[in-house]
Amino acid sequence: MLCPKCENTEMETQSVACVEIDRCPTCHGIWLDALELEALLKRDIKPLLEADGQFEAVVSHEGPRLHCPRCKGTYLIKLNSRLRPGVIVDSCTTCFGTWLDAGELTRLAGNDFARLIARLFGAP
Repeated sequence: MLCPKCENTEMETQSVACVEIDRCPTCHGIWLDALELEALLKRDIKPLLEADGQFEAVVSHEGPRLHCPRCKGTYLIKLNSRLRPGVIVDSCTTCFGTWLDAGELTRLAGNDFARLIARLFGAP
């Protein structure tokens, strides 16, 4: 699968707490399929957060419009986190995957990743 940001770079599949995610070796962005996000919520992702924390996420910058790497022609919509204003994530309305630029996972996670994501996506 090609990186939606770098366009010509093949993303590498990584196993994080027994969940396979896709990460770009060039820009270090992370693609999470809908089920991968749910699976990560149930596991310890400290190594992923430590790796992502090495990068500074751009705050309040939407960046270019990206295509979904899974659906190809579908544009990802930009979502400004209501819980962490200034963190812009890209989401596909077709496959429900999420693109996180390098550093965004760490900014979103803060100290309580599972609770934050559950609140972001409307889970009780």
